[in-house]
Amino acid sequence: MHGSQGLGRVAGLAEVPDAPDGMRCWTGHVTDNPAIRVTVLLEAREELLAEFVDHVCGERDRLLAKAAEAAGLDGAWERWDPELTFRGGRAWEVRFTEAPGPTGLGLLVVLDGERVVEVDDLSEWDY
Repeated sequence: MHGSQGLGRVAGLAEVPDAPDGMRCWTGHVTDNPAIRVTVLLEAREELLAEFVDHVCGERDRLLAKAAEAAGLDGAWERWDPELTFRGGRAWEVRFTEAPGPTGLGLLVVLDGERVVEVDDLSEWDY
């Protein structure tokens, strides 16, 4: 993975061999909290901004609290079992897998940098 140098806050990244066509995908976890899963999903020509990923993982308490608040979730963000997905540039999302929702898939909060741009209850997801 180009740009993965400097990923000091993500461990265990392993490439997913059956990624969708035209995509590259890796999974791992936050270095100091293995319960927080991390996925990197890039289109074939996209590059990962490793410094940005490390920034988010290092500021996760503040950023995940912000995302949980935007999703209307009460209590500590840890309660909602977050999964982080990073895409090209500063696009990323957190899926609170244990959050209440109509489908049981949780709630998805999409961010651009540190700005929340969308909250989705995943009711239209074809999973």
